[in-house]
Amino acid sequence: MKLYIANCSKQEFHFTYSIPEQIRPYFQHIRAGSQIVIDGDQIAVDSIINQHSVYGMSHISKVKKGFGGLAYSIDKPISVEAIENGFDQKHQDMIDRALEARKVSAVAADQIMSNKAQEMGLKEASVTSVEIVEEKRNAADTGEKLNQVIEVIHEGQTPRRGRPRNS
Repeated sequence: MKLYIANCSKQEFHFTYSIPEQIRPYFQHIRAGSQIVIDGDQIAVDSIINQHSVYGMSHISKVKKGFGGLAYSIDKPISVEAIENGFDQKHQDMIDRALEARKVSAVAADQIMSNKAQEMGLKEASVTSVEIVEEKRNAADTGEKLNQVIEVIHEGQTPRRGRPRNS
């Protein structure tokens, strides 16, 4: 029986596993976008799958949100298209997590400013806007850059529209 394991991430992966009734652990290096094959009997293959499924390794046909970056197939090599699909899913998960982290950071910043406004007896703003702008690394950097505005709107308050007035 053959177990094919594909690395659907941008990073190299050091795949460590153990086989029942073997004392030493085994190790294989999986380059980004490639796959390895492990020969073994049904017990060994099931053991390896169980060891890594808790960390997000999935059967290649069940790659979905929360995918850990490793996919496997039994007795059939994993196609390049399937590895690309896994790569795309992993990449999208990372983008979604980053967006969620930025939203949580914006809410935390708003909470800090609201607490300080209350301590100082000031009126708190109905909307806090946090702008995230990715800068160029150097003059030759022409890639697409992140430019996002996250608004934190307090419950029960309506945001003001239009330009802010000069006071």
